[in-house]
Amino acid sequence: MSKSETIPQYDDNHYAVVDLGSNSFHLLISRLVDNNVEIVNKVKRKVRLAAGLDCQNELNQDAIERGLDCLTLFAKHLASIPQKNIRIVATAALRIAKNNNHFIRSANKILPAPIKLLSGEQEANTIYSGVAYTSHNSLVQKRLVLDIGGASTELIVGEGVKAIQAISLNLGCVSFKERYFCDNKLTEDNFEQAIAAAIKIIAPNANSFIKLGWQLALGSSGTMRALAEILAFRQHEIIITADFLQEIKHALIDCKTIDAITANKPVFEGLREDRAPVLASGLSILIALFTCLQIKELTLSTGALREGLLFEMLDNTLPNK
Repeated sequence: MSKSETIPQYDDNHYAVVDLGSNSFHLLISRLVDNNVEIVNKVKRKVRLAAGLDCQNELNQDAIERGLDCLTLFAKHLASIPQKNIRIVATAALRIAKNNNHFIRSANKILPAPIKLLSGEQEANTIYSGVAYTSHNSLVQKRLVLDIGGASTELIVGEGVKAIQAISLNLGCVSFKERYFCDNKLTEDNFEQAIAAAIKIIAPNANSFIKLGWQLALGSSGTMRALAEILAFRQHEIIITADFLQEIKHALIDCKTIDAITANKPVFEGLREDRAPVLASGLSILIALFTCLQIKELTLSTGALREGLLFEMLDNTLPNK
């Protein structure tokens, strides 16, 4: 949004959720119409907070300023919404950052409501709520939900609207890009290292999830949405398989560099340009998840963290689901 654009005005019937993610900051504004949630506005900025973490896990000043600049814009949207109708949360990058208090104190001076720093388990449970409340697979008894964020990955098995087991792991598409694809190159060796590192983190937790079982696996993050965009452009059913992941991996290696991804048509036709920089790192984590959890296929969820926060806020207003 440019400085010349007018910020929309809202009222007491509007609700706002702000998600300070490790890659992007998101603002979701909605209202209730006849007991149904209507999305009014979405604002997203690529802040790349996790990319600003140094080897001591401290946020550098550039990342802090990018985040605060974004929140200054968000605050203008939030100004006309009652504080009780606002939820603001921070996730993995700020959980990890040793100097997170510096950012949070400065951010709270800008925002009309305080930031809640979610634990990994809280984030995972809220993601599951968002998936469950927006899912049309009401007859499915158990779901496996995967969410690959910028600095963490959440795994949840749940039934209905209740999460049964939920964990958050310290691996994400931004942190893995900085570690395994920082040279901008897409090689077999880079992928092997990234996938092996992800498997090492995921594997100790895999058996407990596999024993729970599930009827449907759902993905709810940018990596899955990027892959879904490619499938949609091909007019294919939005079902992600292990074979499709390998096809995309080999196509990325053929690109040789991250900068060349969006120019490689027709393989990546439909992929949004802003998703390309972390596609290889997110794909590596997803391949590792498929391997460790023995996933056959994955479909896309329309809801995740922000929707979970919204429905939890509206829990006393909406009819029971």
